[in-house]
Order: sequence, then structure tokens, then C-alpha cells
Amino acid sequence: MDPAGVNAAPGWVAAIPCDDACLRRLRQALASHVGGLPSTFWWLWGGAFLSAVATFVFPFLAVFLTARGLPPAAAGLVVSLFGVGAVVAGPLAGALADRIGRRPTILAALLASAASAVWLAFLSAPPAIAVAVLAFGVTSQSLHAPFMATIADVVPLEHRARAYGLAYWANNVGIGVSLLAGGLLASRGWALPFLLDAATTLLFSAVVFLRVPETRPPSAPARPTVEEPRGFGAVLRDRVFTAFLALHVLFAVAFWQFQTSMPIGMTRQGFSPAAFGAVLAVNTALIALLQPWSAPLLGRLAPGHVLAAAAVLVGAGLGSYAFCRTALHYAAATAVWSLGEIAYMPVASALVAELAPPDLRGRYTGSYGTAFGVSSFVAAALGPATFQAFGAGTLWASCLCACLAAAAGQLLLGRARAAAGHRILAPP
Repeated sequence: MDPAGVNAAPGWVAAIPCDDACLRRLRQALASHVGGLPSTFWWLWGGAFLSAVATFVFPFLAVFLTARGLPPAAAGLVVSLFGVGAVVAGPLAGALADRIGRRPTILAALLASAASAVWLAFLSAPPAIAVAVLAFGVTSQSLHAPFMATIADVVPLEHRARAYGLAYWANNVGIGVSLLAGGLLASRGWALPFLLDAATTLLFSAVVFLRVPETRPPSAPARPTVEEPRGFGAVLRDRVFTAFLALHVLFAVAFWQFQTSMPIGMTRQGFSPAAFGAVLAVNTALIALLQPWSAPLLGRLAPGHVLAAAAVLVGAGLGSYAFCRTALHYAAATAVWSLGEIAYMPVASALVAELAPPDLRGRYTGSYGTAFGVSSFVAAALGPATFQAFGAGTLWASCLCACLAAAAGQLLLGRARAAAGHRILAPP
């Protein structure tokens, strides 16, 4: 019996025909993985997936800049402005989500992001491109905080890890599709993929406008009070959360090396860009196949244990790159750290939502997004420099050590959370 309807499946699952036992088991399995989530979540999920399918600007930004005549060093500097924009977007969008609401912040981010993509498509002067890239970084990454806060508002605690896992799945599968389509579209000119990116972003905004209500908890104060300041100062005073952010940055600086240093290593070993793309396709395929099915299991485990195990897997995969000599070796190592990514990302997001007081969810998720931006910026600056100065072996060993340190820290922090009386994600 499920009188509360927590395990009820969405309507499209119930509509699956059940003519035999096999189909009935399939419907039951789907219900256990996608049931219990409100319609607001599914509208957000559908809009995010639609937008991710045409995410062309950032994945092809370096290629776009090179086509505009920028040398590699200058192109790298301009791309780093996207990371700067992400750092700015976290606290900005987080504060707005708590102060004016999730829905208007999401709509503003989507509309401004679409405008930035259109603007960028027709630019050719490097200074103007740099400004547009910074603007695109701020606007596109401003979606993260209110999006994650909305999920925390509407999804019960025991289902959040699963909900964040499904959202992560939609984003990664959509981007995987966009990577395949983007190259073909770019051969007809850069305006087309960038305009399609803007178009799907506008469609996402229409979904939010028509179907996603405001979800900010009504008890949240409209502005900080003298008696109880509720701004970013409250976030910074949360020692458990700031310790989590520090561990997350340590982990993510190593994690992002698959984007910043692994391509350099494969290129120096004589592999083609096609081989690099095929290796990363392993990551996308594993996320598509495993993420929806792993979330219910992960949601029943203590988050500190999950995050620690995930960090070990990511460290093992990245560390294995030091010994890779063939594309198959790289694919196997990528599969190992991909398993860690699948476990880490939804549980970390759910933990952030759990640690945040309801009226500060925007600021907490914004701070988490800022930590991602900081880590990606540091990773881009530190990884290739370490590779060049000390070699691939030192870089990948450093990634392994950083992940092991982050894993140990997550175990200790999990004990501190329990001692402080924090709720845990796992149901009793």
C-alpha cells in the first residue's frame, strides 16, 4: 500500500501497456525509478533536456574562437572568461532566487542567455567576443542556483538524490547529442548552431513561464533583518557547508583535468581529435545507461560514504591515465572515473539542498555553483602547467592524491554532520 502516493508513477509510465508479465515488470521498474516526483520537476526536467540537446556555444567555443582568427593562447584566455562568469553567476543568481523568487530568476537567466548566444553568433572583433563570452558565462550559469533550489523546494528529501540524478542525466545526454550535431551544423556556418542554442533556451523559458510556478518557501523573509541576518554571511558561518565546499573544490580541480589536460596528453601521444571524442563518448554512454538506475540505490546510503567512494573511483580513473598507451586504455580509465562521477554529482547536489535552510537554498546552491566555477578556472590554469613542467605522470598522480584526500575528508565530514545532528539523506 502507498496511501501517500509517494511511489506513484507519472502518467506516462502508467500508460505503458501491460499485455504480459515482462511489460508489467518493466512498468514496475520504471515506476520505482521515476515515480514519486511532482509534475513541476518533470516540466523543469523536460525543459532542461530540450535546451541541453542544442547546447552548442560552450562545447564549441574554442573552435569558434579559432575560426574567428584568435591564436590558441588568446582563445584559451577568452574561454577562461566563461569560468569567470560562472564564478560571478553563483552568488548573484543565488541571492536573486532567495530574494525575488526562483521563477523570475530562471526566466531572467534563460532570456539573457539566449540573447548572449545570438549576440555572440555575429561577432568577429576579439574585444567584443571577449565581452560576449563573459556575458554568456554569467547568464547561462545563473540558471544553476534557482534550478537546483526549485528541485529542493518541490521534491521530498528522500527523493532528492534521485531527482538530481535524473536532472544530471538529462543534461549529459542532451549535451552528448549536441556534440554529435554541433560539428555538422558548424560546417554550414557558426550562426546556425548558436541561433539554435538560443531558440531551445527560449523554448525552455516558455515551459517555465507556462508550467513552473513559484516555489520559494513562503516562510522565507523578503529581506535580511537586524535580528537574524540571512545573507551570504549565514552561508559562510556554516562550517559544515564551507568544509564541504573546500573538499568539493579539491575534488573538482582534479576531476576537470579530463577536459583540460587529458586532451593534451592524448594529442602528444599522437591520437586524433576523433579518438578523443570516442573516449569521452564512453562517459556519456555510461551516464545515459546507469544514472537513472543508480540513483535509488545511492539515495539509501550515507552521503559521506557515497562521496568518498566516488572520489576514490574518480582518482583511480584519472591516475590510470599515467599508464595509458592506447585508445582502449584511455576508454577503460574513463569508464572508471565516470562511475565515480555518476555517484558523486547527484548526491553532492542533494546534500547541498539538505544542508541549506529553506530560505537560503538559492544562496547555498549558488555557492555550490561558484565552487564549480572556481575549480574549473583553477583546473585550467594549474593542470596544463603541471603537465608541461613536470610531465603527465606527476599530473595524474597528483589527481589521484587530491581525490584520496577529498575522500578522507568526506568521511570525516560525514561524522561531523552526524555529531552536529544534521539529517542524513538515507531514509531510516
